[in-house]
Amino acid sequence: MKMKDKKILSSSENSNSKFEEFLEDFQEYERDKAENAFLDAYSRWLKTKALKDKLEAMKKGIKFEALNSQFSLAFIFPLK
Repeated sequence: MKMKDKKILSSSENSNSKFEEFLEDFQEYERDKAENAFLDAYSRWLKTKALKDKLEAMKKGIKFEALNSQFSLAFIFPLK
């Protein structure tokens, strides 16, 4: 048994909290990875203005948007 916040946790509770912490860290890692991929693609499109680069940036943006509810691709690529 381990203590957390001055209460004793069973090994099962400790395992669950460690797994939840792992999942949160993994989700943060995935968000960061998706954000970096989008920013790289968006930067490439800003330099080239090529359609293929715009489509790649949009694709990466959609993935990042799915992982981060505070990000909206519509502000960057508004639908007309």
